[in-house]
Amino acid sequence: MIFNVQKCSIHDGNGLRTLVFFKGCPLKCKWCSNPESQAYGPEVMESQGKCIGCMACLDACPRSAIRIAADGPRIDRDRCTNCLKCTDRCYAASKYPVGAEYETEELYRQIDRDRDFYLINGGGVTFSGGEPLTHTQYLTEIARICHERGIDVAVESCGVGNFSEFKHALPYVSSMFLDIKHIDSAQHKAITGSGNELILHNIKRIAQSGVEVTIRTPIIPGLNDSTENLIGIAQFLRDIPEIREFELLAYHQLGANKYHALGRPYELEGLQPPADEAMRALVKCANDVFEGTETVCFYTKDNTREIIR
Repeated sequence: MIFNVQKCSIHDGNGLRTLVFFKGCPLKCKWCSNPESQAYGPEVMESQGKCIGCMACLDACPRSAIRIAADGPRIDRDRCTNCLKCTDRCYAASKYPVGAEYETEELYRQIDRDRDFYLINGGGVTFSGGEPLTHTQYLTEIARICHERGIDVAVESCGVGNFSEFKHALPYVSSMFLDIKHIDSAQHKAITGSGNELILHNIKRIAQSGVEVTIRTPIIPGLNDSTENLIGIAQFLRDIPEIREFELLAYHQLGANKYHALGRPYELEGLQPPADEAMRALVKCANDVFEGTETVCFYTKDNTREIIR
């Protein structure tokens, strides 16, 4: 199941990329900027600013799961079964579905529309999520089609998946971006809902498979921004010579409104992004660990890599 196809990305692989977002993820990161990606089935999102007050959704709902709130009709998520009937009747698209099934050839046709941009800029398609590695058969098939027809394939992943299953996709993938949120498994579980043992194991095996790997760590103030965590991750990566890049991503609040659209609270409300000085200090402490190796830590500011040693 796919929930979005985004054009013209410059931060998710070489050149200009088309991003394909798979729906469904085994992690539940507190800061997730795509909360609509977490569930594996279709969901209803709400945009109250579009509501025209026609109340057609109330009549359409077979579960009486829509109540009148101060800002208009709202879904009672405890009663809602995501049958999508309200979205079929909402004339203004105030209630709209996220998540749709695509045949692989149908999805490929969307990707192929950007082929001219790929040829000019050396880009391609990046499969993201959600978690692509938990959609192994579909990922393998669409990656194979793209690869065989001359479109570069990259994958963004949290690293959770069954290697014996997703390894069949790797021959068609040129690069991967894999996350390590915290090096301590207990802390990793506290902030994502799962430990990190499988993730670290998969990172080693993917790196050894010949796929170019970049490790990413989102820096979330108060949750994983300690120097001890960054040093621990860098020490783990130092022992994997195939991995040459370690990117730090500064926390942002761009996904907060999506939680409200899903009728969910955003746990990190009010949390501010890390200061530039803090990001620079963390990059330096990782590069201190990498001294004498070919691995480098960086973060991106104004579309430019910042490497501090």
